[in-house]
Amino acid sequence: MLAAPHKELEARARALADGLEAEGPQARMTQGIGVVGGGTFPGVELPSWTVRVKVAELSPQALAHRMRTQDPPVVTRVENDEVVLDLRTVDPKDDPAVLSALQEASRARE
Repeated sequence: MLAAPHKELEARARALADGLEAEGPQARMTQGIGVVGGGTFPGVELPSWTVRVKVAELSPQALAHRMRTQDPPVVTRVENDEVVLDLRTVDPKDDPAVLSALQEASRARE
C-alpha cells in the first residue's frame, strides 16, 4: 500500500466517488497526505487520494460510526463535517466492499 502509484489511487477514488454519487450521498475526491508513522518511518508523509462523503440525513459522526460497525468494518475519519476515506489504506480488492458499505451506511437514517 505504501508503494501504490498516485495515479492508481486517483482512479480508484474517482470510481468510488462516482459509485456513491449514483446512489445519492454527496461524494467528492480530493488529494490528501497520509502519514506512514510506525517505528521504521515515523512522520513520513505520502501523497494520497481521499473520498469525502456527506449524507444530508446523517451527521458525519453517525456515518463514520456506521462504517465502523459494518461487516467488514471500514475505518474512516471526520474532517470539516465530512467522512473521509483515504484509499492508500484500502487494498484495491476491497474497493467493492467499501463502496457497498458506504452505500448501505448512507441509506440508514439517524
